[in-house]
Amino acid sequence: MLNSADNVFATQTKRGTPMGALFRRYWLPALLSDELIADNAPVRFKLLNEDLVAFRDTNGEVGILSEYCPHRGVSLSLARNEENGLRCIYHGWKFDHSGACVDLPTEPASSDFKSKVRAGAYPTREHAGAVWTYMGAPESEPPFPVYLWTTVPESHRIMAKWIQEANWLQSLEGGIDTVHASYLHNRVDGPSLAPGSTPSGLMVQDTTPRLELELTSYGFRYAAIRRGDEANQSYVRITPHIMPCSSYPPSVKGQNRIWDMWVPRDDHSCWAWDVCFNETTPMSDELKENLKEYRGYYSYDPQTFRKFGNRENMWLQDRELMRTESWSGIRGLFPQDNAVQESMGVIVDRTIEHLGTTDIAIIAARRLYIKAARELVEQGIEPPGVWEQKEYAHIASDAYLQDADKSWRTERPLDARFQTSAGPEVMSGP
Repeated sequence: MLNSADNVFATQTKRGTPMGALFRRYWLPALLSDELIADNAPVRFKLLNEDLVAFRDTNGEVGILSEYCPHRGVSLSLARNEENGLRCIYHGWKFDHSGACVDLPTEPASSDFKSKVRAGAYPTREHAGAVWTYMGAPESEPPFPVYLWTTVPESHRIMAKWIQEANWLQSLEGGIDTVHASYLHNRVDGPSLAPGSTPSGLMVQDTTPRLELELTSYGFRYAAIRRGDEANQSYVRITPHIMPCSSYPPSVKGQNRIWDMWVPRDDHSCWAWDVCFNETTPMSDELKENLKEYRGYYSYDPQTFRKFGNRENMWLQDRELMRTESWSGIRGLFPQDNAVQESMGVIVDRTIEHLGTTDIAIIAARRLYIKAARELVEQGIEPPGVWEQKEYAHIASDAYLQDADKSWRTERPLDARFQTSAGPEVMSGP
């Protein structure tokens, strides 16, 4: 558990907070690229407790600006998007994608006042179907992240984002806790099988895996080790947790992989990103549709990104479905995750919980973020992964059978570029 002070420390990401400073050291996905159309309406959104607008200008450049016009504070989501800039509808002040004031029609033509006015703006990059932004100090901008999923063609992946009505940390904790897959995501008659995956009942047969965790320069990775089909076998599922706030749930090499990220929206909600991809093989249209249905991509409004299932309607839980098909009574993998994580409240009270031997990744994540944020603001020590982001394409999950007397760290050794001097194993259990 955490004490009350640490729980507040870990969950607040406003500018000026230690955790807010930590997140502002990384590039973060902000929007899907297809949300923005040239010379069309700006998109109003929130990230790290900041009110922002995004737009695509006439030339296709993307800008992310503070929502409020620096003149009188009018929302630039109302602005005219035309001729390579946003023009405030109140007095006609116009700003380009970098935040520079390019027209100030209420001032005399001889005035140089517009050179002294800027809208707050953040740098952007479009990559792999998403718009990314860096919200930290310009002089400290880190390398742009290249995740494994961003290196595959569009034909090899599907992706979605939605608003999760829960703080980023409990959302992340749900994502890196792969032990719950033995229960939450199952069918009443056995394991739930993702389209295009090989069936395995090992998670259902052994619901008390032994967990071992290894620190890395980007965060950590951990293995859930279960009994295999044979007495001399172990079934190993390796989950890497990558700073900031992302994870690859375990999958068999060669099959479809998953990447998830939980980016703070404000202290009571986050942007949940989900990507399903294949490193080597294009996904057919039929497979993409089946995967979208299975993972829950049709469970939210594509205009607002708010889910149809919520606390008020009990996350659309169907008790008849619970008896006949779904163990949870909720359709779709991420709606199932959202339901249990949101049911804790927007910020869970970690002072009353009782963690067990299969919660070592959750314990490690809390220690990692609190330590990293404190060291950043108190000593200027860079958080894990800041300078490794350009190498993130070399990180992936795994799920496989191995001899029971072998070590997963030997069978799947950590890439040398991500080794750390902090020590290999921080905890294990049971």
